[in-house]
Formats: sequence, structure tokens, C-alpha cells
Amino acid sequence: METDFIQASIDFIMSYDTKVIIACASVLGAGLAMIAGIGPGIGQGFAAGKGAQAIGDNPEQGKGITSTMLLGAAVAETSGILALVVALILIFANPLMNATGGVLIIGGSAIAAGISMLSGLGPSIGQGYAAGKAAETVGTNPKNKPHVTMLMLMGQAVAQTTGILALVIALILLYANPLVSVKGEFLILMATALGAGIAMLGGIGPGIGQGYAAGKAAAAVGVNPKNKKNITVVMLVGQAVAQTTGILALVIALILMYGNPLADVDGSIIILAASALAAGISMVGGIGSGVGQGYAAGKAVEATGIRPDVQSSITRTMFLGQAVAQTTGIYALIVSLILMYSNPFL
Repeated sequence: METDFIQASIDFIMSYDTKVIIACASVLGAGLAMIAGIGPGIGQGFAAGKGAQAIGDNPEQGKGITSTMLLGAAVAETSGILALVVALILIFANPLMNATGGVLIIGGSAIAAGISMLSGLGPSIGQGYAAGKAAETVGTNPKNKPHVTMLMLMGQAVAQTTGILALVIALILLYANPLVSVKGEFLILMATALGAGIAMLGGIGPGIGQGYAAGKAAAAVGVNPKNKKNITVVMLVGQAVAQTTGILALVIALILMYGNPLADVDGSIIILAASALAAGISMVGGIGSGVGQGYAAGKAVEATGIRPDVQSSITRTMFLGQAVAQTTGIYALIVSLILMYSNPFL
């Protein structure tokens, strides 16, 4: 009965013209991409609030606080702009409209491109936090503004990584999609495209966590500029570890697009399609790891600013805690790989 329902649904969709189907999928992808705008709004609002509060406490430093806030908030807008670019491509210059291949695979790819951009929620929230802490710090330590601004921008740049990775996946799906030329069941390949886009949502966590670390670093260097080198090292190392789940999500997305073993497996088409989709969904479990690891990095940075003489002990504890926090991200990866390579239901 379930199979009959799915087939009837597919037949209904396929009763429309090919371009109509792809156009419908494209507008859905464009709308989904713009949900990423939630992140910049939250992050920039936090920065504005901290800036206003800092001026209230130190009105004579209003110019420096405002410039820092605006600079940081501008960076936090990046993910929103990237989402807008993908949405506009889908609406006005969609290369998939003239693509050859299975129409449902092409339509699924258009939707997946929009879903992928939702990963930008994390970086923009994290970058906004960094901007707010930097503005707050400039208000209390204006003479250290150059150091604060540099750490803020450096940390924000790292926090943007998963947003850039999401853009890469979206552009691959739009311009160099390997799935449209793969021989196989269209339902499995459509689910594969959607799974690749969904997997990139795992990058939300690292973006938030890395932004938190950047904010703590900006605040720490404002209070203890002489410890700038130590603070910078701990921030970057901690952010690198917090990036792990974002990289794992990227790996699964790339496997799904370029080496998906499910495309060549004999078995129930419905189970194979569900497994491809679930392999991507599983990686969303890495969000928590990214946030937690970033929090650990931020507190380690804060401690290093106060006690640089025990940096090695602080860093060791940070690494230990980050390793434990990574556990569920690894679990998500294991389940994703099992679904693709050792699925017992097949």
C-alpha cells in the first residue's frame, strides 16, 4: 500500500512539464535558503545590544564602540548574503533549468542546495556574539581597540568556515552535480541529493562554538593585551577542534554525491532511498558537539588571558573536554557510514 502511494505521488508529479517540476523545486530551494537569515538577525542584534549597553556605560567611547560593532556586524551578515546569492541564482539564473537527467534528481538537487545554506545559521550567530563582546570590550578598554578588533576579525573568519563549505556544496549541486549523470534509480539519487544538503546542517554547531571562542578571545585581549599571542594560539587551536563535526558533515555530503554505495546496491528502492536520506540527517547530530567544543575553547581562551603561565595545563584540559564532547558527533558519523556501507536492512 505504501509503495502504491509513493508511486501515485511520483506519477502525479511527473504528469507536469519537466521545467514546471524543476521550477517548483527551485522556488522551494530559494525559500529554504533564506531561512539562514535567522542567524544574522540574532547575531547582529546581540552585537547592537552590547554596543548600546557599552555606550551607556562609557558614552565618551561611543565612536570606537560603534565602529567596532558595525564592523563585526557586517561580517556577521556574510551567511545571509551567501544565502541570498544562492536564492537569486535559483530564481533568476538557475543552471538546473537546462540540465539533462532525471527530473526528480534535478529537482531534489535544487531543494538540497537551499537546505545546505541553512548551515549559515551557526556562523552568523557566532560572529554576532564575537562582535558584541568586542564592542563591549572596546567600551571598557578603548586603548586596546586594535588588538580587540584583530582578534574579533580573525575569530569571525574561522567561524565562517562551515558557511563557506555549505556554499561549496550548494554550488556543486547547482553547477557540477555528479548525480544527474549517474545511472540508477531516480528515487535513490533524489534522496541522495537531499541527504547531502541536510548533512551540511551539522555545520551550524561549529559556527556558533567558534564564534563564542572568538568573542571570548576579543574580550581577553582587551583586558590583557600582553597575552595576545597566548590567547590567539588557544583560540585558533580550540576553534580548529570545534570545526571537526563540520568537516565530518562535509565528508558525508561528498560521499553521498560522488561515491554513494547505495546507488549500486540491489534491494528495496524505498529502503535505499530512506537510507541515503537518513545518512545525511544523522550528521545533524554533530551540532551539539560543535557548540560544546567552541564553549570549551572560549573558556580556555578566557583562562589563558588571566593565567598565561599555565597555558599548557589549560590547553590539555580543553582538548580532553573537547574530545569527550566530540563523542556524539562520532556516533552520528558511525551511523551514517553504517547506513551507507553496512545497512542490515538491505
